[in-house]
Amino acid sequence: MPKKIRYLLILILVQITSYIFTAMYSFHQLHKGIYFNDKELIEKYVDWQSVRGNVKNFINVEILKQKQSQEIFEQLGDVGILLSGFAGKFVEIAIDTYLNSDGVSLLLEKSKKKDEIPKPSILTLLGSFIIMDNNGLNSFYINYENEGKQYPIYFKRYGFKWKITDIEFPKNLFDKIR
Repeated sequence: MPKKIRYLLILILVQITSYIFTAMYSFHQLHKGIYFNDKELIEKYVDWQSVRGNVKNFINVEILKQKQSQEIFEQLGDVGILLSGFAGKFVEIAIDTYLNSDGVSLLLEKSKKKDEIPKPSILTLLGSFIIMDNNGLNSFYINYENEGKQYPIYFKRYGFKWKITDIEFPKNLFDKIR
């Protein structure tokens, strides 16, 4: 009987270890894709359909909030509704066009912060466990910080691979635009 318990405990330990390692490996591969500006690696570890849908929803909600809070839209009446609808469609077209691995690659080429990204190594692979926050059994997130604002990036498990499914933006992201 003790042999069966030992085998069961070893099996559970192997499963937990492989579960954690697949998350760390996927995050590390995405990190390599960003560091080396590798479109194929970025494509493999981002669920673009989910990310685009979540970004569209966020921006459409922000457009609606802006429409409701500004008096000019009230004065325009139905035309204001039409204008906000056009703005929403324009945003959706822009997101569909540019939020993909080619668009991210272009942003990385033009980014001034690319020198701040640490070179992928065994240390960054093992250190990724420290910055991961569990968000349930099949997801985790990391907090990307830029200019004092945090952007949680959510990963979801697809078999043995983990992909980015959502990027959460701060509530006051568009306050600078006003």
